[in-house]
Amino acid sequence: MRILIFTASTGGGHKRAAAAIEAKIKSISPETEIKVVDAMKAIGKVYDKTVCGGYHFMATKIPKVYGKCYRITDRKNLVYKAVMSSNTMMAKKLLETIDEYSPDIVIICHPFVTTMISKLRRQGKTNVKAISLITDYDAHRTYIVPKIDAYVLAEPQMADKLINTYGVDEKIIYPLGIPIFDSFTQPFSKEEICKREGLDPNVPTVLLMAGSFGVTGVLDFYKSLAEKGKDLQFIVITGRNIKLFGHLEKLIDDMGMQDNTKLLYFVKNVQDYMHISDLIVTKPGGLTVTESLACGLPLAVYSAFPGQERDNADFLVRENAAVMLDSKKGAEQIIDLLNSPERLEEMKKNCRKLSIADSAENIFRLAQKIYSENE
Repeated sequence: MRILIFTASTGGGHKRAAAAIEAKIKSISPETEIKVVDAMKAIGKVYDKTVCGGYHFMATKIPKVYGKCYRITDRKNLVYKAVMSSNTMMAKKLLETIDEYSPDIVIICHPFVTTMISKLRRQGKTNVKAISLITDYDAHRTYIVPKIDAYVLAEPQMADKLINTYGVDEKIIYPLGIPIFDSFTQPFSKEEICKREGLDPNVPTVLLMAGSFGVTGVLDFYKSLAEKGKDLQFIVITGRNIKLFGHLEKLIDDMGMQDNTKLLYFVKNVQDYMHISDLIVTKPGGLTVTESLACGLPLAVYSAFPGQERDNADFLVRENAAVMLDSKKGAEQIIDLLNSPERLEEMKKNCRKLSIADSAENIFRLAQKIYSENE
């Protein structure tokens, strides 16, 4: 069987989901041919920059406008039709990639690509089977198109919206979860990780995933939290934001917080820091949420922009797996939560309940099932 996974660079989540599926398939079925392709880049540089750059600009610079567009396109109207039409215009370019790799089945990690595959199949230009992954904790109408063989959902409650709002056949709905790497669910030793990382396993630990917050916002937030939580241990990961790393390094030195703050740049073992932490402060992207849930790690949601992030946050708060931080009182909220061990433990249990095991493998098994039915 030949599998082609389509991803996109609108945020890191789509690419991480694709990589997790690829890694799992290679580990359990080395005879399966698999290829991961960034669909936007395959279509062309201009389209890639327009879609990915436009998404980043709107989500970070004008989030309220992005949120309004997100809500408008979740309803059948002229704007929705225009967006869907513009996406399908690029379908022909995507066909070149499909023809090049000749897959038996495609796994799609972005709604725009789902739209393109649907058009190509409706036009009879390809008969490739298609699985669409919804990598957030609420659905959106742009995912829903004809000629898709399966929709994989982040969690079971989403099925109601697909069936009753969008009219999707329940037979093609599979709540298998968002795929993540096995390292987030494998056994670990907190003591060993802390020893290796120079951390104290007996001190309450807050993990801040700070790379996407913006420099000014995270500096002010860290300062406020560190001043109120002198007895806490902090892990701050800035991602590839070198400017933020430099500012935080200076602030930590100025505050004398070097002994209880571990400042990190880009890391490849984020699962270790999730495993040993008591709470994560983060923006609620679909993959970060899924990884945190798998680690039984409650979330303190910082600045969720309107759209899929707010939907993810609302879901987590509703299920008592997260708290939404107030822009002015966020530090106090975190201190209060950490001083309420019973409440925090209940949130950890809820995180584990929401986590869906073996998503990547089950998506592969679904692909095998669809392929075998087509033979």
